[in-house]
Amino acid sequence: MAFLFAVNVYRAATQSITLDEAFTYNHYAGGDVPLKVYDANNHVLYTMLAKLSVAVLGLSEFTLRLPALLGGLLYLGAVYRLSRWLFGETWLFLLSVGALSLNPLVLDFLSAARGYGLALALFMWALYLVAQEAGNWHWAGFLLGLAVSASLTLAFPCAAAAAVFAIMRAGGGLRRLVWRFCLPAALPAAAILAWPLRTATRENFYYGAETLRKTLASLADSSFIHSQPGAAPWLAYQLWDASQWLVPAVFVAVAGLCLKMARRRDREPADQMVLLGGVTMLVTLALVVAAHYAIDLKYPLGRTGLYWIPLFTLVALALTGALRRSRVMFLLAGLPLVVFFGLSIARYALQFNTSCYTDWRYDAGTKRVVDQLRARQAAQPKASVGLGATWRLEPSLNFYRQKYRLGWLQNISREGPAGVYDYYVLEGDDTRLVEELGLAVVYRDAVSEAVLAVPGAG
Repeated sequence: MAFLFAVNVYRAATQSITLDEAFTYNHYAGGDVPLKVYDANNHVLYTMLAKLSVAVLGLSEFTLRLPALLGGLLYLGAVYRLSRWLFGETWLFLLSVGALSLNPLVLDFLSAARGYGLALALFMWALYLVAQEAGNWHWAGFLLGLAVSASLTLAFPCAAAAAVFAIMRAGGGLRRLVWRFCLPAALPAAAILAWPLRTATRENFYYGAETLRKTLASLADSSFIHSQPGAAPWLAYQLWDASQWLVPAVFVAVAGLCLKMARRRDREPADQMVLLGGVTMLVTLALVVAAHYAIDLKYPLGRTGLYWIPLFTLVALALTGALRRSRVMFLLAGLPLVVFFGLSIARYALQFNTSCYTDWRYDAGTKRVVDQLRARQAAQPKASVGLGATWRLEPSLNFYRQKYRLGWLQNISREGPAGVYDYYVLEGDDTRLVEELGLAVVYRDAVSEAVLAVPGAG
């Protein structure tokens, strides 16, 4: 886990800024084109922390990502504490740590400058505190409130966890529950989110899936075909197929087992997590479905459903631990889960990378492209340089224009590369313009395949 954190630091310091990270800075955390209305890109608590980091330490990829790195450290700590509490010094402890910490989508957001990883870390710590019979109520509530503030995608699981905790601790008295749990959860969320959300409408929450099947498929894609879309090995597709029936089966098994666990007085940690985490998972699903049908809110898709990966993994492994008391049940239900997560860890490890954030692979070479542009400007200075770029590269290019204080580089437009410019930065379908406009390619990035081109012979 220390190695994973060191890798996260390396990635934060070396990888090119991406579209969503740059948009966060350009429009919310200190850039020169701030927006006045709420957008789903604005993960409010993260934006506040990133703005502070940049103001104190200066603008760079690392300073913009510093809150995510700290969130990643918190997440790894939560994984260790939860796994150790659940399984002690057993082989299931190692399986749990590996499955919770090596998923490539989760790893991406333990260093990328977005609120998902920070929110996930806060949620996992809250879950750990709530699971303790003598847990710290006020801290658990406070962390849930901060998690929602870091990313609104955690609103449903945090609300579900809070509701489950309130029901489980109702015997302590309603007044005590409100003062020691509900208020510590509500106050930070209200204080941080109230002002930014004043302009929010349903149209601001535009990213998502139309069906739960697409949600599950997107999370399976991100877990098993993360780094090799279209060219993944046989194991990746077998795990993808297995997840499509295993996940619903675990939901059904957990629903049945929760009824049994609720009546038990002598619950072990694994039983406690099956009950708490399982009901949280089921209530979260109910809230997601209800919001979809009530207000046409889209289902989670990929990174917006990131919380499902550790939550499901934790509950499924706790289920495996609970089934160990019965050899027959373990062989029938627990062993398939052990095999699935063991093979998943192997697949996760094979996708380990430090070259790009896969959701934004097209931005992996943007920093190198700008370095090439700076070198050419140093060799042949111009007072003003116009650059036409593929629209989704605009935020990251403008980020580097501000970072390096490139006064000679005109503000890059998001209108696309059509027109006459001194330079062109193209990726995807826009690379056809090289031939159509007779451009000369002066640099092609090996990872992102973006190109830097100039008119004529260059």
